[in-house]
Amino acid sequence: CGAPREGFAFFCAACDAMLPADDAAATHFEVLGVAPAFVLDLAEVDRAYKALQRKLHPDRHATAGDEQRALVEVHASRVNEAVGTLRSPLRRARFWMEMHGVRVLEEDQRMDDMETMMEVMEVSEEITAAASQSRIEELTQENSAKIAAMEAKLAAVFAKKDWEAARPLVE
Repeated sequence: CGAPREGFAFFCAACDAMLPADDAAATHFEVLGVAPAFVLDLAEVDRAYKALQRKLHPDRHATAGDEQRALVEVHASRVNEAVGTLRSPLRRARFWMEMHGVRVLEEDQRMDDMETMMEVMEVSEEITAAASQSRIEELTQENSAKIAAMEAKLAAVFAKKDWEAARPLVE
C-alpha cells in the first residue's frame, strides 16, 4: 500500500499486508513487540507469541503464492527463535548481555566453576536414580527455586550494568 514503515514489523500497520523479511537487525524483543528488559512478564511474551503465530499460521496462507508462503515460514521461524530465547532464563541472559556488547558463552570461554559443574552432575545423578514421580517432582521444584534465585541475582546485576559480575553467573 506504500504506507511508511516505522520500526520493525511483520505486517503493514495501515493495510495488514505481510512485509518482506527485514528482521536481521531486530532484537527478539522487537520481533515479539515486548519492551526490552531482562525481567519479563512471560505471560506477555506468550500472548505476543500466540498473536503472531495466529497471523503467521500456514493455514491462513494456504492459498497464497509460493513467495508469500515462504515468507510466512521465514517469519514464523524468526518468531520461534525469539520466543525460545526470551522464555529461557539462560538464553535470555546471554542475549541481554550481547545486546549490551558483552560476549559470553563463546568457544574460548570455558566454565571454570568446578562447584557448579559438580552440582550439575550430582543433580543429574539424582534424577537418574529417582525411584518415584514424587521424588522427580521434588527435584524439579528444587531446581526451579535455584533458577528463580539465579534470575533474581542476574536481574540485580543487570540493573547495575555490572557485566563482569554477570559473566560468571551466565557462563
